[in-house]
Amino acid sequence: MHRGIRRALTVAVLSATSIATTACGPTADSASGPKPSPPNEQPLTEEQLTKALPDVSELAGFTTMPQSLPLLEAEDVVTTDKLACRPIADMMSVRPKHQRRAMVWATVKPDSAPPEATPGSLTLTSHTLKDAEAWMAEIKNALVSCSQFKATSQAGWIHRFNVRPLSTAKAGDDTVTYLLTNILAPNGKGNVMTVVRTGGTLATYLMNEDADLPVPVPASIANQQHKELQAAATQP
Repeated sequence: MHRGIRRALTVAVLSATSIATTACGPTADSASGPKPSPPNEQPLTEEQLTKALPDVSELAGFTTMPQSLPLLEAEDVVTTDKLACRPIADMMSVRPKHQRRAMVWATVKPDSAPPEATPGSLTLTSHTLKDAEAWMAEIKNALVSCSQFKATSQAGWIHRFNVRPLSTAKAGDDTVTYLLTNILAPNGKGNVMTVVRTGGTLATYLMNEDADLPVPVPASIANQQHKELQAAATQP
């Protein structure tokens, strides 16, 4: 995939895809919710993550294309002007506070989207269980105090983003969803970011929204991926 498209997906709105407004997702049924992952698991390897990455038609209603080129490059070191916002800015950075042990990704596009629409993405990253839990908690804390920040990359770009927490149905072991909008994005539109934790693995969904309200990835899709990651953790 062309580097420009990868960067647009990575920083979520360097291109014209996105949204603005608020939304609430459906509530989760705790009785039928996903089973938690076993504690103290080892970080998944790149091979295990690759096996768990959905193929073209595995996610109902979406076309998924696994990518072989890295999503983040060596110069994609991102810093921010507000310490409180670092957990969110770190999602764009090749050098986050909480180290990624392995990373794979795929483009994800709703089957109903027009051919010219820019796809979203699904990124799987493995961490120690402690780091994954900490990063999730820090993102949630950041959404309380961080509403706007400037991100600067060693790759040469500088962008300002607005951030807004969104409600969503629970998925995996833990879930957080927020709206990230480049303040220069056309029509004031942004991207819905949903991060789902499965043990020490984070599945990050970037959904390019073209509707009136921001809609997170369906919980059914996120929980399907959660089960795939649980299965991958049991395989060598």
